[in-house]
Amino acid sequence: MHLREELEARGLLYQTTNEAFFDLYDQGGEKFYCGYDPTADSLHLGHFLTFMAAVNFMKRGNTFVMLIGGATGMIWDPTGKSEARAFLGLEQLRHNQEAITEQVGQILENLKKLTGKDFQFKVVNNYDFYKDLSVFDWYRTVGKYITLNTMLSKESVKKRLENTESGISYTEFSYMLLQGNDFVHLYENEWVKLQIWGSDQRGNMVTWTEMLRKKTEGEAESYVMTIPLMMDASGKKFGKSEGNAIWLDQRKNSPYFVYQYFLNSADADVEKFLRAFTLLEIAEIEEIVAKHNEKPESRYGQRQLANYVIQTLFGKQAAEQAEKISDFLFGSEDKMQMINEFSREEIQALARETGSCEINENEIRVLELLVKCGIVDSNGEAKKMIAQGAIYINENKISDIASSFSTQDASNGVLLIRKGKKNYKIAQFIA
Repeated sequence: MHLREELEARGLLYQTTNEAFFDLYDQGGEKFYCGYDPTADSLHLGHFLTFMAAVNFMKRGNTFVMLIGGATGMIWDPTGKSEARAFLGLEQLRHNQEAITEQVGQILENLKKLTGKDFQFKVVNNYDFYKDLSVFDWYRTVGKYITLNTMLSKESVKKRLENTESGISYTEFSYMLLQGNDFVHLYENEWVKLQIWGSDQRGNMVTWTEMLRKKTEGEAESYVMTIPLMMDASGKKFGKSEGNAIWLDQRKNSPYFVYQYFLNSADADVEKFLRAFTLLEIAEIEEIVAKHNEKPESRYGQRQLANYVIQTLFGKQAAEQAEKISDFLFGSEDKMQMINEFSREEIQALARETGSCEINENEIRVLELLVKCGIVDSNGEAKKMIAQGAIYINENKISDIASSFSTQDASNGVLLIRKGKKNYKIAQFIA
């Protein structure tokens, strides 16, 4: 499939300044860039959309120049922000840059294992562009190429100017100049001709091509491609969970958590997400969707989507583990058999997701166990739940408030505690 056709089929194409670049990049051997400010030490699912657009360029033999905004991250992008944010220190920005670079490298390594393809990328830090540039050089070599009229016409600036209380600082106002000069620098030093970004940045991106055109006296051959912002079937911005970003770092949220996000996708979103967030062939995606539509309640499409995304982000083992935990918590299989078959890593992962407690003694009374593991708040509540027949240990209903459990009762080193139908906790003996 031609590059343009594939991007369009996958929902990753919104606008371009000149479609001539499609033929150029379809042949491979070119460079393009997209930038990420290191405002955190991880990318999130919102970034994953532009990243997968980049992957579709890379799989054709093009090199992704990933721009880390060590300089722009010190200022913050005013786009979409109602007021200025606190600055990050240089040390924190460096840490974030290193973490993001490692993260992207690992994701591309996972994709290589999935597809057998090599994905070429290079990381540059725009802090290196500016650290030795004097203010006079800045005004002479950058500032003169963009007029105030152009900068004031930008929506992000106009919205901030309308807020008479906070306004916009000169620092934030200059953000677009840095971004524009990033493109000029990459064109002149890396021969990067194309920039890709979300559609909310289109106004700035076109300004940057104008800066490049003026600086090279019309000789530069440069292009812009934007990617649509993605909404789910409910109209909520993709990649948000209860108002919070979903990170691509399993230390911030587990593979199981991300797995559940995709597993809970609406049926109407399954095909859209499979096209955008996987490298499965379009025909294969259509087969998955057709099979899913035969019996939507089985969530076949969501399971395929979640498994592939987790393999991409965290690797095959993480995907298998997330699927096992999901099957344990929501499936109808024999829980104790599953516990006995889990590896130690899977037991620990299940304990992290459900909550766990450690038992330092060889034996513990049931009331103390229930309170210690947080499945009830007090002995009184524990007695009430037992009387109602709502408490199970190792899937056996507890009726005696005086009962106790020892290491001999543990299966695979743990006690499985359940309140009601789905509220699980894991107790681990460490004595």
